[in-house]
Amino acid sequence: AQIVTPLLLKEMKIEEERIEAEKKRVKDEAQQLALIFETVGAFKVKRKGGKGKQIFGTVTAQDLVDIIKAQLQRDVDKRIVSLPEIRETGEYIAELKLHPEVTARVRLNVYAN
Repeated sequence: AQIVTPLLLKEMKIEEERIEAEKKRVKDEAQQLALIFETVGAFKVKRKGGKGKQIFGTVTAQDLVDIIKAQLQRDVDKRIVSLPEIRETGEYIAELKLHPEVTARVRLNVYAN
């Protein structure tokens, strides 16, 4: 415990402002990244095909992370990726929760080769 002095109050105020500025910077960075992801268009995912629209296996969050790294040279944690169960060809929407207030929606085009 410390005695509250004008100098200590000033230091606390400066520290709070620094923390707020850092939070704003992180949010702005997440918004810029979301804009990049959303303007890229659709990410193409190739899978070995089965009958009709079926594919072998599923498309996972790790698959999307690998594609983003290959195409955009951006590291993304697979834990922030939310995508529907993908077991056939078509177009899908995945969500990347980049920040508590910022979510990017990216399109995936899944096709069989």
